Amino acid sequence: MNTDQSAPQRPILEARDVVKVFGRRHNRPAVAGVSLSVTEGEALGIVGESGSGKTTLARILMGFETASSGESRVRGESIPKLRGRRRREFRRLVQMVFQNPYASLNPFRSIRATLADGYRVIGVKGAERERRMRELLDQVGLHEGVLDRYPHEFSGGQRQRIVLARALTVDPSVIVADEPLSALDVSIQAQVLNLLGDLKRSLGLTIVMVTHDLRVVNFFCDRIAVMYMGALVELGSRAEIMNRSWHPYTRMLIGAAPVDTPGVVPERPWMHSTPAPVDDTSVGCPFAARCWLREQLGNPERCVTERPSFREVSAETPPAAGAHASACHFAEDVERAASGIPVTA
Repeated sequence: MNTDQSAPQRPILEARDVVKVFGRRHNRPAVAGVSLSVTEGEALGIVGESGSGKTTLARILMGFETASSGESRVRGESIPKLRGRRRREFRRLVQMVFQNPYASLNPFRSIRATLADGYRVIGVKGAERERRMRELLDQVGLHEGVLDRYPHEFSGGQRQRIVLARALTVDPSVIVADEPLSALDVSIQAQVLNLLGDLKRSLGLTIVMVTHDLRVVNFFCDRIAVMYMGALVELGSRAEIMNRSWHPYTRMLIGAAPVDTPGVVPERPWMHSTPAPVDDTSVGCPFAARCWLREQLGNPERCVTERPSFREVSAETPPAAGAHASACHFAEDVERAASGIPVTA
């Protein structure tokens, strides 16, 4: 084990210029040239609206989908090229928790049989398997009495705990959670989120959280990746994204959340913007058709004729390496424009 605390953390999962196109008739990729890495022990949130490509990216990192171009890697190895023993090791290393816990459990199998599959894969049998099952259920907040019951006998929150337990039977290093809270009541969401946090700390897990809910990533994640129409538009630490976002889409997502003070109407310039539509999103910025910042800047042509580069941005000069990146030509104007200060292109 490396005990050098100053050593840089290595990525456990990577996407390198990943593109995914479904079928020949689609002219817009589901994932459009995304590059990011997940370091060991961190919680990375991938956030965006429905159709942003976040789930497709997660499935590529899981090896469930193969990128049309680009690379997906696990600890430096190409995921699609893994074969035999290395493929089986990858399947143990990275586990996925799906949005609907009931749909991801076999209704005809008891919880004991469901958990036994994972232990069978890693060669744990007999009394040792029973002991581990009981310990694991206690770890996820369930009693051993659930072992001989079936999925339909549990609430949504209990089923999600069972799904988590099943994922943990093979001792994974990474959990990819795809909207794990959206099918649950709000009170149960908090319980499951706290459970995930406890498991992350106690087991040293790396967690990739795919969600549309900024409240979840703000509470849980170390870094946040924001996607829009298949593109990665902003990436930074939780504090940087939530306190000073540099992309107009991220600012829109954050600002659309309800305010805590009744009767207070916040100034939200993006709620009043009516930009002209952009026909070809492959040429310019994919957000140009909805961009409130572009309207304030006088609708500059650059937004629809030139794809913005994904570049480092910061309040500091020069910016700290890798600290915060945004794909916006006018990222430096976002803060002033959102505060009501006139800006020009």
